[in-house]
Amino acid sequence: MKKWLLVLLGVATAEAGELKPLSLLYIGDAGSPRAEHFGSFLKTNLSRFHSAARSGFNPATAANFDVVVLDWPQNIEEFRKTNAQAPIGPRETWIKPTVLLGSAGLNLAVVWKVRGGSG
Repeated sequence: MKKWLLVLLGVATAEAGELKPLSLLYIGDAGSPRAEHFGSFLKTNLSRFHSAARSGFNPATAANFDVVVLDWPQNIEEFRKTNAQAPIGPRETWIKPTVLLGSAGLNLAVVWKVRGGSG
């Protein structure tokens, strides 16, 4: 039991990796206070940061970044359209590590037609 406790304590006290070498692309509502807030924090902690508008986003833009943050609030009007699409393109072609903010998980599930639910 003591061995496991020491192992767990060792894991709990391990430091996170350095973020500075990463390049990150933030996709959201360009110019919004929320986007500006994320940008001001991320710029100081990463080697390269770029913000892009979700509307009209070209998924090829993400090729030169290590990680993508997709900030996509729930918008009922957007999903009433029958042709609602993911700003990052089709599910089959998206391969970038992506952090989902806001309702991005739900929105992607809807437009990518992912089965499942929440509760």
